[in-house]
This record gives sequence, structure tokens and C-alpha cells, in this order.
Amino acid sequence: MVNRELTRTEFEVLNVVALKKVATAGVVAEVLGTSEAKVEETAGALESDDLLGRAGDQLLPTDSAEPALAAFAEGEYADLRAGEGDDVHERFEKINAKLLEAMGSWQQVDVGGQKVANDHSDAEYDEKVISQVEKLVERLKPIADTLGEHDGRFNRYAERFDAALDRVTRGETDYLSSPTLESVHNIWFEFHEDLLRTLGKERKE
Repeated sequence: MVNRELTRTEFEVLNVVALKKVATAGVVAEVLGTSEAKVEETAGALESDDLLGRAGDQLLPTDSAEPALAAFAEGEYADLRAGEGDDVHERFEKINAKLLEAMGSWQQVDVGGQKVANDHSDAEYDEKVISQVEKLVERLKPIADTLGEHDGRFNRYAERFDAALDRVTRGETDYLSSPTLESVHNIWFEFHEDLLRTLGKERKE
């Protein structure tokens, strides 16, 4: 790897790829709200410096990616970390605990005191869980807004959550928790990882 600092555009592209573990340039462009051509140009520079790898049309972070992202974040978000960072982190963790509970309720139901897989035959039960997730997303948005004041990329999360929830309410319930779609759960996971990297925090077990 060439020993140099990332530009903001390079950080944004590399950050998305690291959050998703593997992604096409088109997916990265959609997340960032930019053009695929710009992502490809940036990815080429990152690949030259051994920060990104490729497998077909898929972009993958190398072992050098995480240290480079951490170094950028440490310098770029120093004021946020020294200021309201701790408060933002604690606010998120309280909501995150409830989201994890809601996702658990979506995946399993209590039958006679035993947890069994939710077969989604009880529409009323599912609607209650979806409503709870919608409320938690609304509670998350002010946190994203606060972070968005320091970095505009966080403003994209509200749009992504709304798009996923819109599909859920139209009956595409896989967009609530599917690990292979742009689901609420996946977006939430990426937001969590992004927040931790930005604030220089470790994930709570």
C-alpha cells in the first residue's frame, strides 16, 4: 500500500465497500448518491494502492483498508469525538438494543413458552413488529441528522431506511430483515458500523 492519506471521496467509496464487505460500483454509487463512473474512477485509485481488490465486478476491501479508514476518521472527526460523540453513541445504543429485540421478535414467536421460527401466518403480530421498527427508525433519524451536520453522507441513511420501509409496507416484507437485500436490518447494521468508525468506538457485546 502507498502510504498516503485518503481523500474524502476515497474515504466515502472505501467506507461503503468496507461496510458491505463486497459491493459492485453500482451499489456503492447508489448508496452515496453519485455516479457509477465516479465510483469506478475512485476505486481504480484505491485498487492501485492496494486498498481495494476485485473479484469480477465486485469490489472488496483489502487488509489495508481498515487502518486507512480509521486514520482518516481520527483526523476528520476529532471535533465530533471530543464534543457530542459520546452522547450520540449512547443515544444510539439505547435504540439499537430495542431494534435487536424487534428483529428477534420478527424472526421468532413465543408458542407455549418456547421460541419457534415465525412463519408469518399471524398478520396482526407481524404488523405490530413492523410498526415498532418504523418507530425505532424515526428515533434514529435525529441521530443521523446530528452526524449529518458533520458529514453529509449520514443524510443518505434516512432515504435508504424510508425506501426499505416503503417496500415492507407494500408487502415486500423481506426488506425488513433479509441479509441479501437493502433491508432495514442491513442498513441499520451499516449505520452502526459507520457510527462506530466515525466516533472511534468499539462495538458493545
